[in-house]
Amino acid sequence: MKAALVSPTEYLAEVQPFSQYHLILTHKVMYDRRYQDFYAKRSKAGDYIILDNGAVEKKGNSVPMRDIVTAAILTKPTIVVLPDFLFDGERTLDELENALKSPAMKFLRRVHPDVKIAAVAQGLDQEEWVESFHILNGLDGLDLIGIPKVTGQTFGERWRALDRVAKYAKKPCHLLGFWHKSSLEDLIHEAQFPFVMGVDTPKPLRLAAAGKTLKDWGTLEHDRSFLDRVHNHTIDLGLLRENCAQFVEMCNGR
Repeated sequence: MKAALVSPTEYLAEVQPFSQYHLILTHKVMYDRRYQDFYAKRSKAGDYIILDNGAVEKKGNSVPMRDIVTAAILTKPTIVVLPDFLFDGERTLDELENALKSPAMKFLRRVHPDVKIAAVAQGLDQEEWVESFHILNGLDGLDLIGIPKVTGQTFGERWRALDRVAKYAKKPCHLLGFWHKSSLEDLIHEAQFPFVMGVDTPKPLRLAAAGKTLKDWGTLEHDRSFLDRVHNHTIDLGLLRENCAQFVEMCNGR
């Protein structure tokens, strides 16, 4: 399983050597020129880049499709995550259908014809989530399924949801973030599923910012502003690199 280390703009250059697999945020691309330029260069270098729609960062509602398309044109990602809505499988599937047929999507495919498309499995309960997954799993024109961190709230642990659909999975999946109650043991479970391509998180960096190592994984409080606020290079870079390296090794099964 690959690791996408999600970083504030100030530490992108420090984090990049640890992985050529990235998840980037639409709103950061739109409003942060340094962030935009960094990932446009990584795209040209051949890195695998997932452009996320920002549903979690927007407190459950994705940014508009036009913003996602604009960010995709600016950075040329490998894959674009279409709009989703937390815990709402029906609305997510309805909006997915609209997005796939939209003029914005047609324009994106004309400007960036090689772009791949991802959608996120959502559901208020386990049965709705599984139904959503099966629909996406069988949908033509969809290249990847996103499994959000809130799935852990629905199933107790996200790996239980993966286990529920493992024998049916035909498409690769990316794990979107970590539920705050998820442990590193959960990560090890998740990495065992062959259809799971990767996972993203800023947590190794957040730990370093607090002067902590991966051993302190479960001790951090929520901090929604970490990626967006200005950082004055106060992180211990040695600790940051150590955390990132260890996390990538864990994802790789070492």
